[in-house]
Amino acid sequence: MEGEPLALRCHTWKNKLVYNVLYFKNGKVFKYFPRNSNLTISKTNISHSGTYHCSGMGTHRYTSAGVAVAVKELFPAPVLTASAPSPLPEGSLVTLSCETKPLLQRPGSQLSFAFYVGGKTLRGRNASSEYQIAAARREDSGLYWCEAATEGGGLLKRSAELELQVLGLQSPTPVWFHFLFYTVVGIMLFVDTVLCVTICEELERKKKWNLEIPLDSGHEKKPPPASRSRRLPRPGTRLQPKPPPKPRETVFAFLEPARAKREL
Repeated sequence: MEGEPLALRCHTWKNKLVYNVLYFKNGKVFKYFPRNSNLTISKTNISHSGTYHCSGMGTHRYTSAGVAVAVKELFPAPVLTASAPSPLPEGSLVTLSCETKPLLQRPGSQLSFAFYVGGKTLRGRNASSEYQIAAARREDSGLYWCEAATEGGGLLKRSAELELQVLGLQSPTPVWFHFLFYTVVGIMLFVDTVLCVTICEELERKKKWNLEIPLDSGHEKKPPPASRSRRLPRPGTRLQPKPPPKPRETVFAFLEPARAKREL
């Protein structure tokens, strides 16, 4: 039975002394004794099941026949579970359960349970297989495990570790932040509105001014005549000075007196 002691003795015919004793389990060397021929296991478990034999030196090398040892399991290793999945919000109620039960009913098979987080003991051995965290905090995050034991602690079995992560609650936004935020947003909206109204009024004023300009009568002004372009002398040409302008000649005509009278 699991948790009970097991004693194996290797001896020769008529209990003659043997030395250099080797114990084998399933064909492999399990233990060596130079003189003492007894093998004792104080608390057995299912891993001790197998076929044992021994050999020792006397007048020659002796080898025993095999002996089958079957250790029955009293209870399986516990499994630790949590009532809420991880990660969980701060303030949550969490119940840890150390789940296992005896496979064989016998006196002293009542189990007790203990709970741990890391290297810290949350609760010592107790008949209850549950441990409750009323309001989980971020400080409660860690690796949890439990332990199941028979009465008197003759047989102990430990569960695998279970990671529990607690998320802290976000602090509420202060009132002054809301006031400042909405004040800034209001000022921005006001400035945008003023700019929009100003731009609209300016566009309307320009449009009205354009409509008040009188239309032209339709007579187009003739463009000024293009000035005649002066021909530039060719390169290397010698410029001749202009002659002075000739004086105007005044012609006086004298008519005969008789002709003049006739004409008068």
